[in-house]
Amino acid sequence: MSTGFERLPREYRMSRSRRRAVLVVIVTGTAGVAKGLLDLDGLPTSFTYPFLVAWAAFMGWLFYTTLRSSTSADLDAIHVHGVFKQRRLAWEDIQDIRAERNPAAARKDTAPKVLVYAYGRDGRRMPLPFVDDLNVNVGHEVGVLLEAWEELRGADWAPNAEAAVRIDRRAARRGALTAGFSAAMLAFIPLTVLMLLPLFVDVPGWLAPVLQPLAVITVGPMLIFALTAIASYRGRTRTD
Repeated sequence: MSTGFERLPREYRMSRSRRRAVLVVIVTGTAGVAKGLLDLDGLPTSFTYPFLVAWAAFMGWLFYTTLRSSTSADLDAIHVHGVFKQRRLAWEDIQDIRAERNPAAARKDTAPKVLVYAYGRDGRRMPLPFVDDLNVNVGHEVGVLLEAWEELRGADWAPNAEAAVRIDRRAARRGALTAGFSAAMLAFIPLTVLMLLPLFVDVPGWLAPVLQPLAVITVGPMLIFALTAIASYRGRTRTD
């Protein structure tokens, strides 16, 4: 059986099906922009055609850089080639490699449900583009990367206690924010009912200002978000 580093180098890019989907979106969007501009009356051609050329060039560049974006792993480090910058994290500097749920997947069907991150000595996480459930078998690839990390980080490697604390605290903050946003959204219907309550029943005089529509719709979600986020953060840090 091959060990982790023997299965290197590895490279992760956008799958072919997703490349085609991105290309279709770009072409369709560009055609729509072009049609909309050309159908407008009164726009001078001195503006329309240069704008369309610039738009097409920008979309072409965006598609090209997306194709070039990747995550790769070799004997020295994990490399991330993004649209705007490149990053590198040496094996000995990595504190952990984790597969985590993507909160955006709950709002967007096309988003990956699982993302993979590498954590550095400072506790910050580095996203690994295309190492997700839309492009690879996440469990298998994370296993390969973890094996390589354990073999290539060096015999004198030791976990950084401060980094571990930062990682856990940042994870707790992200989880608390997600819980707060979820609670605020779920509270929309109950808050609406509460806002309409004075129309159907008599409420005490001291409660009437609190149930004003503007107060309920603005202050209510913020209060629920804050209370839920604080409670979630304390619960997570206490558990850790």
